[in-house]
Amino acid sequence: MTYVLISLEGGLIDEVTYFDDPTQAIDALAGYVQHMTPDDQDAAIYSSRGMVANAKDFLNDQKEYVDRREELLVRFSQDKKPVYIIGNPYHWLGFMVVSPDDPLGYRDPVEAISELAQLRQDHGPHLKLYRLAEAKGPLVTRHHLNDFNRDCEVDDLDEEQVQEFLK
Repeated sequence: MTYVLISLEGGLIDEVTYFDDPTQAIDALAGYVQHMTPDDQDAAIYSSRGMVANAKDFLNDQKEYVDRREELLVRFSQDKKPVYIIGNPYHWLGFMVVSPDDPLGYRDPVEAISELAQLRQDHGPHLKLYRLAEAKGPLVTRHHLNDFNRDCEVDDLDEEQVQEFLK
């Protein structure tokens, strides 16, 4: 899951920072709030679920900083961790996932980056690190799926298996 920290100054966006780790996002927000002027500045963290934390989470009624990182971590624990894959976007057959052996995907970004460094060392700098995102909602029409399958001579496709992706 990607987290975006957006800070505002005078009502305008001042800085945008991206995080994969919720702890780093919360720590960055806490650090910002400790040094901000509450009347002129603001900040919030967003995920694909929308806003998940803001500066007010760290301020009491007198607009003084209160450390509530542990409470926010509980709120963030509902999010799924991203999966990273190493890919070759220039393979002659199309996009190709690259791996020295299993696993093909990594939950730990440190492991993924270490593997990427080793693979680039052996195979070249064209390999890239990707963050997977689950596909949701309709992507194609039934008509297009049926045309594609007819062209590929697929006769026994059960559309109900992919109902959530059909318009």
